[in-house]
Amino acid sequence: MDAPSFRIVGTRVPRPDARDKVHGLLRYADDFALAGMLHARVVRATRASARILGIDTSRADAVAGVRAVMTARDVPHNVLFSDVPGQTTAVGPLRARTQVLADPVVRYLGEAIALVAAETEEAAEAAARLVHVEYQDVPGVFDPEAAMRPDAPLLEPSGNVISRWKIRRGDVAHGFEEADVVVEDTYRTPFIDHAFIEPEAGVGWLDENGVITLRVATQVIEHYRDVANVLGLPHSRVRLIAPYIGGGFGGKEDVTVEVFLGLLVWKTTRPVRLCYSREESILSPTKRHPFIMKYKHGAKRDGTLTALEVELISDAGAYAYLSPLTLLYGMVHAAGPYRIPHVKVDGVSVLTNNPPTSAFRGFGSAQPAFAYESQMDRLAHALGLDPLAVREKNFLRKGERLASGQELETAVWLPECLRRAWEALGPRAAPSAPGQRVGRGVAAALTAYGRVVWLHDWSSAWVELQMDGTVLVRTGVPDIGGGQSASLVQITAELLGIPQEAIAIHIGDSALTPLAGTTTATRQLYMSGSAVHKAASELR
Repeated sequence: MDAPSFRIVGTRVPRPDARDKVHGLLRYADDFALAGMLHARVVRATRASARILGIDTSRADAVAGVRAVMTARDVPHNVLFSDVPGQTTAVGPLRARTQVLADPVVRYLGEAIALVAAETEEAAEAAARLVHVEYQDVPGVFDPEAAMRPDAPLLEPSGNVISRWKIRRGDVAHGFEEADVVVEDTYRTPFIDHAFIEPEAGVGWLDENGVITLRVATQVIEHYRDVANVLGLPHSRVRLIAPYIGGGFGGKEDVTVEVFLGLLVWKTTRPVRLCYSREESILSPTKRHPFIMKYKHGAKRDGTLTALEVELISDAGAYAYLSPLTLLYGMVHAAGPYRIPHVKVDGVSVLTNNPPTSAFRGFGSAQPAFAYESQMDRLAHALGLDPLAVREKNFLRKGERLASGQELETAVWLPECLRRAWEALGPRAAPSAPGQRVGRGVAAALTAYGRVVWLHDWSSAWVELQMDGTVLVRTGVPDIGGGQSASLVQITAELLGIPQEAIAIHIGDSALTPLAGTTTATRQLYMSGSAVHKAASELR
């Protein structure tokens, strides 16, 4: 089938934000300054597992220029709930609870305990150092397997296990009986920080209508609801604006600075700025989940896979956040892009006193890929076969089903893609010196894009024709550097047959744009792109 021809989509066009980025003129969250703005700092726990016996803020209050010092007792509702906006399917809402400010316990090193706002950064820094916290250390648990033992310290009264998932296909015992070789091993992946160029940052102020307005580097403007809930305010009294963002990768999907800014603006009625230091950004916010992955594959002598048994253990850290859903994605990816008739996968997500873990690129699919591809190489070695040939023999084809039961209804080009990539490498290079070898590896992975396969997904957009013939696109998409706004302008221009210069786009403002869901999972182009496509088509 010939690819459709387009006038604009698929061509090289200037991005609307490119010139300002190159010239350093584009303003990110930390670049905004407001008259009379206070500077904020977060006081963080120096223990990983402790009871808070008392917090003395008197010395911090006495620092010249300090306008507010807040602890949990000053927060109207000291609970945040993590969830996927708009989630309504059988998977259900998570309602994962998190303390806004720690009280009466500290669950991980770096957990927020108090907030300070002052006239200068120096005063805020000095006051934060003077907040005295009296701790009583209590036993913690830092290994997810240890956290599942009956005698483990509990982070929640209901237990440390926060979710379990399972997948069953065929008869695994029979599959291993058919196997001529069985390979099994345990694989581990570590915590990983998102390490985006721009740390978590934002400014907040009270507008002329008394609305708490937050301009924050976030992937999810729907967090305005979370801030309002913490403050005990109607949702209409909080507005969240996402400026251009210097990278997210999932690390700005959960609430970060917005709730702290909201609290301090509410307390002081002054504009407030908060930007995490790099050390703070690495220490406290969520990370990629460490996984313990126990894999067992069975195969026949010709390399045909017969059975797979997997146990996944996910370290959720100190709070659940999106860990149950991340584990779910790990589960459905656990078999990789391979045809395996008999599959058994069990997964568990466990609380520990480690840093909290949540969304990160791949959302649970990256960790199993390391394990199942290591297994493919080991199987090939055990059978004396070419690793590429073993993979090709077992690749899924169109019309077949994943271990989770999902049918692959559209084109599946993995065999052809991998073969062409291998051939493009050309002849193996000769070693440059005696005793050296030239390594050449191959790997394949399976990953889902968006939420629509296992979770509910949606988006919305408005496309408006102005009286002068120009067009305005409105959508709640935060642009985190992936060209989200540019792609939506291209779609609009293509459908309406007008130049891109005649189109303006307003994005990421909970008060002025229709909500579009999270800028995560590579979903915005086809979800919000589809919404813009539909709106522009109706306008045409």
